[in-house]
Amino acid sequence: MINKYKNVSPYAIRKKVLGFLLGFLRYAILISLGFVILTPIFSTLKEALTAQNALGLKNSVWIPSAVSLQSFSEAFLILDYWKGLLYSLGNTAVLAFLQTLCAALAAYSFARLKFKGSNLLFGIVVFTIIVPPQSVMLAQYITFRNFDIFHIVQTITGNPINLIGSPVAIYILAATGMGVKGGLYIYILRQSFRQFPISIEEAAYVDGAGFLKTFFRIVLPGISSSLLTVGVLSFVWNYADTYYVSLLSSNKLQLPLRMVQIQNNMRWAIMDIEKYVPSKYVVEYESPYVQTAVASACAFLTILPLLIMYMFVQKRFVQGVERSGLGGD
Repeated sequence: MINKYKNVSPYAIRKKVLGFLLGFLRYAILISLGFVILTPIFSTLKEALTAQNALGLKNSVWIPSAVSLQSFSEAFLILDYWKGLLYSLGNTAVLAFLQTLCAALAAYSFARLKFKGSNLLFGIVVFTIIVPPQSVMLAQYITFRNFDIFHIVQTITGNPINLIGSPVAIYILAATGMGVKGGLYIYILRQSFRQFPISIEEAAYVDGAGFLKTFFRIVLPGISSSLLTVGVLSFVWNYADTYYVSLLSSNKLQLPLRMVQIQNNMRWAIMDIEKYVPSKYVVEYESPYVQTAVASACAFLTILPLLIMYMFVQKRFVQGVERSGLGGD
């Protein structure tokens, strides 16, 4: 056994030990991050699945001592779940599409078109990533409260348009790159466009393809993973957004906004749906444990569509993140 390791150099041993330690450290960090991320989800699910007469018992930590769907039944009624889900998914899909399209057009311009002031404009785009949206809240509200384009509307109708309370205001922000995290999407796609071989575009132009045909049929399919990444990020952040929705739209069908609103008045929310709860359940709306369990069920039902979506796009999403790094020709 000793002779086996006689000819092994100290450098090789150090390299092997260092590799083992780095691997151990990497897995330790990943497991710790996974625990931090997944613990709230499992805790919420456990709370929501616990029978309401078994809430507050200390004999269960991760597995409910008695399982019941009563909290989910009440959460469905409180959230008006199916109607809210359809509205939230449809509205968010429109916002994600508008943001992704706008980000792709802007990012391609910054990556390929060289004009005076392009670096300054891109710097402003990056700056919007770190500017808190609350700092421009008043300006945005006034703009959409008295919306007009070069006074054209006021000239024709005599008054500007009030877009507050309408989803159109949020659609305009998304379509102009000023929606939720809009600057980040432009930055990600710009890096992907810079890595895309320009020789492929030049070959398309030589073959007679125009700018739009080259952009939509050659370039965009070539960065499909990055587009998916931006689309997923946009969908998730717009779905979870309550700031712009409460400021400009105030549509109570948006699930995350409705969840936030009812959590502050969970007792009254449970009382409102008491007569619709199946008769086999006894509604204990006075109990803080019951209120917490129903709130947990509402929270889990709200994030469930995102969890299902991520299960299907996880592989392509990770590929897109890997390919949207720094670099380019």
